[in-house]
Amino acid sequence: MARRKWRGGLLASALLAGAALAAGCASPDAATIEPAATASAPEVSAPADTGEAAEDEPEPVPEPEAAAEPEPEPEPEPAPEPETAPEPVADPVRVSLPRLGVDAPLDAVGLEPDGAMEIPHDIQRIGWYSLGVAPGEPTGTAVLSGHVDDRVQGRGALWALRTMQPGDEVTVSHADGSSTVWRVDVTTSYPKPELPLRDIFTRFGDPRLVLITCGGEFDRSRRSYLDNVVVYASPVEADDEQVAAG
Repeated sequence: MARRKWRGGLLASALLAGAALAAGCASPDAATIEPAATASAPEVSAPADTGEAAEDEPEPVPEPEAAAEPEPEPEPEPAPEPETAPEPVADPVRVSLPRLGVDAPLDAVGLEPDGAMEIPHDIQRIGWYSLGVAPGEPTGTAVLSGHVDDRVQGRGALWALRTMQPGDEVTVSHADGSSTVWRVDVTTSYPKPELPLRDIFTRFGDPRLVLITCGGEFDRSRRSYLDNVVVYASPVEADDEQVAAG
């Protein structure tokens, strides 16, 4: 996510000093001095002081103070590095349920004409919903589904899915030779009309793996089971695998 860039404003101000006032002063006239009278001496008057009052000195011109030093401009933040797209995940090709002894091939499937998820006709194979999320993508739910059994073919690969317990592991092998490991969080079932499709078939949220098959009572008139068995699993991080191996 790009971070917001900012710049600090520059602030500069100049202040003017007040003016000083110098007052002029005037000299008073000198007093007339009469010398003491002496015999046969003429009377002499002292000349009047002709000095004039000094003119007022001019007021000094006020000088402006030096402008304040501008604040240093902050360094701009470096541009964020572009986010790198996650590496694409190779298609899943097999799924293994060790506790059940299941190791089945995966087929990429889409939708039936009526909008239902396709399921491989061969009940020993399991379908991966390729229009959604692949196991190992950073977000969303990857969906695997298969038949529980068939009147002709017998029990399917997911026959015992209902017995999966929290903590059981699921391993998905990918076309590039890599694998992702998942740990079961919960096993539950829903009446088919109540299967939470929006919660399961989503590209959003934390990464999950969901396995689905049929379960519950068998409706002979419809030749269909009434419920769906659903297993939710979360990815096992590499550090967790190392701890378990140790």
